[in-house]
Amino acid sequence: MFIGRLAKLTGCTPKAIRLYEQLGLINQPERSGRYRVYDAHHLTIVRLIRKAQMAGFKLAEMSPLIAEKDKLKIFPIAMANQAVDTKRQQIQERIAELQALDLHLSALKSEMNAMFAPALPPDCHRDGQPASAGT
Repeated sequence: MFIGRLAKLTGCTPKAIRLYEQLGLINQPERSGRYRVYDAHHLTIVRLIRKAQMAGFKLAEMSPLIAEKDKLKIFPIAMANQAVDTKRQQIQERIAELQALDLHLSALKSEMNAMFAPALPPDCHRDGQPASAGT
């Protein structure tokens, strides 16, 4: 398949696919004249790269994996699994930070309301309804 078809099947642009080649993330395809001809393996690898990017990996983070693959002549699955585990740990730490920030914002809102919210008349509840309507 030509680059346009590969791009359509993967959701990548031809420019991104050429960048993946340049960075060594995918193998150089065969050529038919001046056209690149991609195969099913290229399709699989480009889809995997896209999934990794959507999971938060930067292309630069993938380069050591490719270098190791080229050195060993096999995909370094242990190294890839470790990279995923490390990324997951980073995400879990970020989630904890965001949850703590959410609690802080909630406390800030409560404190501001306690200090600055207008006082309610004695015959009203906090929801603004008269005391006799809800009780």
